[in-house]
Parts: sequence; structure tokens; C-alpha cells
Amino acid sequence: MDQFRDTASALRELTESMRLDEPRDELLERVAKKVVGLLPGADAATVTLYSDDEPSTVAATDESLLPLDKAQYSADEGPCLKAAESGTIVRTRLETAAERWPDFATAAEQLGVRTALACPLFVPDESHFRRRDSEPLAGALNVWSFQENAFDPVEAALVAMFTSAISAIILTASRWAAAERQAETLVAALETRDAIATAKGIVMARLELNAEEAFRWLTEASQHTNRKIREISVLIAEDPGTVFGR
Repeated sequence: MDQFRDTASALRELTESMRLDEPRDELLERVAKKVVGLLPGADAATVTLYSDDEPSTVAATDESLLPLDKAQYSADEGPCLKAAESGTIVRTRLETAAERWPDFATAAEQLGVRTALACPLFVPDESHFRRRDSEPLAGALNVWSFQENAFDPVEAALVAMFTSAISAIILTASRWAAAERQAETLVAALETRDAIATAKGIVMARLELNAEEAFRWLTEASQHTNRKIREISVLIAEDPGTVFGR
């Protein structure tokens, strides 16, 4: 019962401390540290994410175990890649890993890792937010233990629940941040359009030009002064006298 309470508490703490401007990889490193703290048999954790179909490690609680991830990337197989591909939890011991993933098993043996637990993560690349639930998952949280037979089924289920919840939260936050950036871009575009329209009207009135000629005049003024059309337009709209005289 304590494990359920600790997992819920850790999830709540992470959720409450999240910021929209927090870099994704820093947040994932905090997630990895939380998971290591939750599991008695966990000694370290890494986070694998895909970008352009290529896996890489974006967070680690112990960089000395990074060769475990690299061995899987080089061989294009291993528990974390299997978890990301299948969307299911993968728990493996060194003995069984040697049969399925020999390169990974060799790296694990050299580093003293005896048990691995990989949980899928659904976190798309920062520049891409259109991934649907039916598409392949984007990575995995990998937990390493120097103990034999670490991570019982209950612990594995709790980590899966934790990573699933935090992944959904991260995805929602990423989409919110993307929507906010799009809104800011739209507002800036509208402001630019309004400023240019106002300046064009002033130019038309002051120089007795039609709309096309006025816009051409603004374009030439921008080129001659090496300033953006929006800057020229704002200057004209705010104080036409500085451009045309009183």
C-alpha cells in the first residue's frame, strides 16, 4: 500500500512543479530520478527518445550506464527499443537477455547490471505534435538494477502507471506550449498587418497615391533604410511628421 501512496505522491509532486517553459529533457531527467527513488531495487535510469526514427538517450541518472543504451542503438535491438516499439513493459534478466539481445547482454554484464525494466513513453519531438495514439511510441524509460530478479510485477505495474500518466501530462503541456506559440505568432501577424494598413493609408493621403503605389513606396523605404516594412509602418502610424514633415 505504501508503494501506491508513494507513486501517487511522486506523480502529484512532479505535476505541481512542472512549468511550461521547462525543457523537456530536464523534466524527463526529474522523472527518471523519481522512478529510481520509487523502486527499492533501482540503481539508475535512462530515457530513450526517437527523433527522425533514430533513438538517443536524452536523460540519465548515472552516465556510467550509457553504454547499455548505446549497445542497443548500435545493434538495433534491446529491451528499451522493444518497449518503445511494442508499447508494452519489458522486464529482463541478464540470463534471458543473452539469448535475445547478445550485444546488450554483453554491455550489461560488463557494467554489473543484472535486471532491466523498460517502460514505453509517449513523448513526441518538440517540433512535431501531430502524432496520434495509434502511431508508434516515441521512446522508453529504462530502469537498471545491479540485483538479481529486481522489479516484481507490482513494481513494474506502478512504474508503468507512473510513466503513462507523466507522458500524458508532458504531451498535454507540449501541445499547450505549441498552441501558445502559434497564438503569439498570429497576434504578431495581425498587428503587423494593421500597422502596414494604417501606414499605407497615411502614405496614400500624404502623397496622393493609390493603394498599390503606397505599398510600393513603403517597400522602397524599407530597402533604402534597411528596416523592416513593419518598423517603417509603425513609425509612420505613430508619428507621420517624422517621415513627411509637419
